[in-house]
Amino acid sequence: MRRLAALSLLGALTLAGCGGGPSYTHVTDGVLKVDLDEYTLHPENIEVPAGTLHLVAHNSGRLTHNLAIESLDRETGEEATIYGRTDTLQPGQTGREREPITLKPGKYRLVCTIGNHDDLGQYGELKVK
Repeated sequence: MRRLAALSLLGALTLAGCGGGPSYTHVTDGVLKVDLDEYTLHPENIEVPAGTLHLVAHNSGRLTHNLAIESLDRETGEEATIYGRTDTLQPGQTGREREPITLKPGKYRLVCTIGNHDDLGQYGELKVK
């Protein structure tokens, strides 16, 4: 009987961990501090309150990178809307957004727009509440 209860509990825990979606790093001050490395963002998924946001990106990789906030949903072949971005950062550089960024509630994409870096995994999600 104990074995059956343990298996039931294990199954319930396994199901509870599936389908929950990404976990988010909560930022309350509107400053998104993101570390860029070869084809990764740290943190990858960020949640912030709606309003004015600031990007602070640090390139800890060996290649050039940048950080942009762009539309999440778009039609096939349609260019993404870019809401804000940093300049291109050389290895070891830190940069900020080019212009003030104000976002309404919704989901956006965090991405490096250089070459095919996003295709190689250098993207994440920004949830604005």
